[in-house]
Parts: sequence; structure tokens; C-alpha cells
Amino acid sequence: SSIMSLVEKLDPESLEAFNKATQKKFSEQACFFLNAYWDEFGDQSEYIYSHGWDVIKRVDMDNKGVKYIHLYEEGNLLDFDMTLHFFERLENLFKKDEKLASTYAKSAPTYMTAIQRKKELRERVDINFDGKTSFLEYLLYQYNASPKTLMDRSRNTDKLPDEVIAAMNALAEVSRRVTAYETEKTRLENESQGEGIKSLKAKNELAQLKNSPLWSEINKALITAEAAVRIASKKYGVNATGLPSGEGGVVRTNGTMWWLNRELEEKKKKYGGK
Repeated sequence: SSIMSLVEKLDPESLEAFNKATQKKFSEQACFFLNAYWDEFGDQSEYIYSHGWDVIKRVDMDNKGVKYIHLYEEGNLLDFDMTLHFFERLENLFKKDEKLASTYAKSAPTYMTAIQRKKELRERVDINFDGKTSFLEYLLYQYNASPKTLMDRSRNTDKLPDEVIAAMNALAEVSRRVTAYETEKTRLENESQGEGIKSLKAKNELAQLKNSPLWSEINKALITAEAAVRIASKKYGVNATGLPSGEGGVVRTNGTMWWLNRELEEKKKKYGGK
């Protein structure tokens, strides 16, 4: 039955590997899921990236009292109350935007009362019974996907290919440069609020910020990242053949490569150019 698929017993070794996967950042958990379930749920990756991931980050930020996304260090788990809040926000998202449910039918949440939701969380969402919810547990629950299949397909995927790791590192460098730029931008915006010489100086610096080294460093990092993602995509991207793993299977990288390309596109839209 559908309920069984979620609590299908994980053997101790698989459970240990599952717990290790839930220690990864939310985005890496999403990639872990999509790598294993690309054929079934690859068509939901835009929803997972633009909506699921966005909402889980916002809930985590609220919980940690982080005001700005550029100061947020991505988490990996939500506690019980935050998970309830997460589901509530997803429900509201689908209520507000009717197109979402038709575009991403598989991703539409099941509406429940708070009492039903609490029971559901305890019995079906929390696979490893730690009282917390990882993004991975949410994804398995939402798509009614078997944790056992997830772990069977994810064997020997601890090590991603070097080119993929290089692309991930290059994008992480872009994020670091963005943080430096945004931190300075926020500081100047706050300083320019007042009156007098100090605020005037801040206003001028703010107007010039896109001509500053902080901005050009983002551009440089983006060029490097674009090249690294292109190299990795050629070999391991969604249409590439992948490479055999030790078990004669294929190292599954479709989810990760889709995500890296999507992340690059997002960063270029915001920071590529003047």
C-alpha cells in the first residue's frame, strides 16, 4: 500500500546512509533525491527548486532569525513545529496560485487539518524517527517514493565525478562573492538612510557599487562557473550517458547537473551584467 512504501524497512546499512544524506544541505538533499528518481520526478525539478526549496529555506531563516538570504547558512532539518509551518506555507502557496497545481500536479500538497498533519508527520514523514524533517523526507513523502528504492539506487554515489565537484565548487565561489557584495550593499543602504555627510557618502558609494571590485569579482566567478558547469554537463548532464560505477550501475548525476545549471542561470539573471 502507499503507506507501506514510505516505511518500507531500511536495513541498518541503508538507514545509516540515509541519515548521512539528511545531514547534507537542503539543496544537496534535493539533488540526492532527483539523482535517484530522475526518471519518475525529474519533471518536478523546477517546482522543487523554485518553490519547495525556497519555502523550506524561508521557514528555516525565520526560525533562525536570519533577515537576509545572503547571510543565511543553508540548513538541513526542520523541527516538528517548523515542519507544520512549512506544510502550511506550501498549502497557502498552492491556494494562492492556481496554475501551480495544474503545472505541478505531483507536487500539490494534500490539504489536512493540523491534527491530521501532526499524525501524518509522526507516522509517515519522519522516516528515521528523529522528530525532525529533512528535505529528503518531505520529498519522499510528497512523491510517495520508497526510501528503500532511493537508497538502492544511491549505492556508491558518495563520490561525485571530479568535474561535477569542480562545478559545485565554482558555484560556491560565486555565492561567496555574492555574499560579499550583498553585505556591503545592505550596509550602505542602511547608512544612506540618515542625514548629513555620512549618509550622502553612502548614497554615492551605493550608486557606484556595480562599478566596484565587489561586482566585478562576481562576474569573474560567474565566467569560471559557467565554464566548469559546461564541462561537467557535457559529460554528466541530463542528456549525457553518465559513467559506470563500481557496481556496474551508472553514477546518477542528472539531478545534480540539472540543479547546477539552474543555479547558474539564476545567478546570471541577478548578477551577470551591469
